[in-house]
Amino acid sequence: MALGEWEERWQQNKIGFHQPEVHKMLKKNIDKVLNGRTGVRFFFPLCGKAVDMKWLADMGHAVVGVEISEKAIRKSGVLHQRRRHTNYLCDSKK
Repeated sequence: MALGEWEERWQQNKIGFHQPEVHKMLKKNIDKVLNGRTGVRFFFPLCGKAVDMKWLADMGHAVVGVEISEKAIRKSGVLHQRRRHTNYLCDSKK
């Protein structure tokens, strides 16, 4: 999917890909992913408002999400308002 299509889906609220729960495979395999480590860094490209990020952060991991849709960033801020986070807006047109 091109970045323009991603932005368009958010603008039209066609975000059927968004899941309201942590991905079941992540939950099932988190012990394998962590392999006994703490404070693991996770990267979420085109993160939208993924609840997986908050779930991992609440466990003490460092989470970075990158998003081009300003609407998605605003939605994620509401969703994760209890968690300290910083949003940076980049011009995706360049």
